[in-house]
Amino acid sequence: MIIEKGFFNRMKKVMPIRMLGTGMDLGELNEYACEICFLLIQNIFRRELNENPNRTREDMISIVDSIIKNMKLEASYEIVERIVDGTLWYREPTKQDSFKISIFNEDTLSKEEYSFRYFTIDRDHSHWEQGGPTVFMLTEEAQEMIFITREILEEFEFDLEQFYTLQLIKTGNLSKANNSIDNLIARVRTLINREKDYRRHIIRNPQNIYFDRSIRGRKSEAEIKEQFEEEQELFRKMFAWKSRYSSLPEDKRAEAEEMFAKLERARALHDSLAKHVMENLALEMDIRVNNPESFWNISRYSFKKDIWQNHIVKRGLNKLEDLELILSPLFSPKIEFIYPLPWAWAEQKVVSKKPIRRYDEDFIEEKWHFRETDWDLLVDLWEEVFMDLLYEKSFSILKLNEKDEIEKEKWLRQRANIDIFMMFVVLPISLQRNYKGKDERLKLFDMLCTKNPELQALEGKRVYSVLEDTEEYFKWNELFISPYTIYIEE
Repeated sequence: MIIEKGFFNRMKKVMPIRMLGTGMDLGELNEYACEICFLLIQNIFRRELNENPNRTREDMISIVDSIIKNMKLEASYEIVERIVDGTLWYREPTKQDSFKISIFNEDTLSKEEYSFRYFTIDRDHSHWEQGGPTVFMLTEEAQEMIFITREILEEFEFDLEQFYTLQLIKTGNLSKANNSIDNLIARVRTLINREKDYRRHIIRNPQNIYFDRSIRGRKSEAEIKEQFEEEQELFRKMFAWKSRYSSLPEDKRAEAEEMFAKLERARALHDSLAKHVMENLALEMDIRVNNPESFWNISRYSFKKDIWQNHIVKRGLNKLEDLELILSPLFSPKIEFIYPLPWAWAEQKVVSKKPIRRYDEDFIEEKWHFRETDWDLLVDLWEEVFMDLLYEKSFSILKLNEKDEIEKEKWLRQRANIDIFMMFVVLPISLQRNYKGKDERLKLFDMLCTKNPELQALEGKRVYSVLEDTEEYFKWNELFISPYTIYIEE
């Protein structure tokens, strides 16, 4: 047979490797893109195994910067950012799309789109409710890239990986055994994450109990318990070899101790997996016995059929903005008030009053102009902020809570004041003078340097923001802003 069965699935394992580091314009670093991206994946994989939560986008930027320096190469901050964003997302970073490619399917004899990512969100370490940053971890596709570099390329199940590890321990191959235990840890973490996602799915929609059978197949509770007992027995056999390593030389003995410490972590994670599985089985049973009605209430009304296909596709919309009105309630039933940042970029139009004709005097045409930004006032108010950036390296918006009513009135007199601060929060920026663009932050900095030459020392510095871990917040009347701090990166 020219095209063997399973070709489509084989290509799904090859494509993530083929696409790694492609599509990024890195200049002189183009030929190193694949190596740098793979090293980034390896570093995040190592941190994930060691329960290290430093796996944010900023951490990745730091890792890539170190990789490039270790390879005796040079790259600007923008290039480093491009490498990280090009590994996290496909094409335009702001859209955060998955990677997509068409692969020939031998069953349908046609090409099918395959989507994947190298990194996904680690929900256990991303404490969004506390204002924490997004923490990433490897997807199964990225893990497979790590596993495929081993000498044995077959995709082992968990118990087969255990047998392989046991044989390596028996033969004293500590280096390979260490790598295999890393694979064990990664696999059991993947299984735990699957169970957690499955629990969220059946709580949200109990009918997934019948639809999502891929997580454990159709094994009974007794079969699952028996499988866990067999896997625990394999762990006991591996630990039985621990005493035989006591006679090794000191360096080898230290390596063996590290290996068995990893093995203990793998066993603890395996116990955690068993706990999650049994809890989910108990939840399934509870729903079936005590809440059978949750399976009966099947909604016959769907957005795709009744709204999209039967209304929008057939009849269309009066204007494109109507689509936003339809979709926004689905994602945000209650839209919180946010100080309108778009004002900072909105076009300011001059509006003319209608002429008033009086019969006893000549025609008079009056015009009014939108109140322009009082840059002199902004410079006076922001001088204090930039002096803190110069000497303290940071400025917290919470300091504005200390202002008296007169100072508050000055800050609120110009809406650009708060907008500029939020622009610093949303987008990092390098301070520069003689700026000719439309970024009001750089215009403000240029005017501040003219007034106070001492602030010229900040030129070339990069300003970032961070959300403070505090219960205090900034609130003036109806204006509420989270406790952000802008700071200078050394």
